[in-house]
Amino acid sequence: MPQTSIIDPTAPRELDPKNGDDFTELVNLHHRDLLVYARALSSDSTTAADLVQDAFVVAFDKVNTFDVTRDFATWMRGIIRNKWREWLRKNQKYELTDELLAQIDADIASWQNQRINESNSLFDSLDQGLKRLPDTLRDAVIAYYYEGRNGDEIAERLDIAPAALRKRLQRARSILKQFLDQRLDSPPSSEQDS
Repeated sequence: MPQTSIIDPTAPRELDPKNGDDFTELVNLHHRDLLVYARALSSDSTTAADLVQDAFVVAFDKVNTFDVTRDFATWMRGIIRNKWREWLRKNQKYELTDELLAQIDADIASWQNQRINESNSLFDSLDQGLKRLPDTLRDAVIAYYYEGRNGDEIAERLDIAPAALRKRLQRARSILKQFLDQRLDSPPSSEQDS
């Protein structure tokens, strides 16, 4: 009797960046981690966002050269590192030593692996908490922390006083802290929260 292989439907499938849909999924999966890496290199959130965006464009253009035996995140960090060096040359900014750069690479890789291996990461919990905030608080948090806008700009955009914006951010931080404390202190459940 011939043996049939049993495929575990719950096992994660390997994503191939050469496949357009898989590339998009890999971008979504690694975007935040790569922003953290670029921010560690550049010390500036705007520059970091530009570096990551440019790196994804390069990766998309050169996806056919990707060695599928390599880790996608490691490949992307290499592209970001090269984009950062280009940025340094163009802007005549300081340059990190090779030792410090290697340490940043190792720290980010370790942090990323830890995040991937945790079933209930802080970022996932934060995203869930953010979704539960009232729209008025969520809009303020996204504009301030995710988009990096200043208080006056956000207050004008939301048509509120700067003091009201500060109060909204304070309330949002308090609610998110309570939510995170509850999520991180409770044992993981077998059900996924939506």
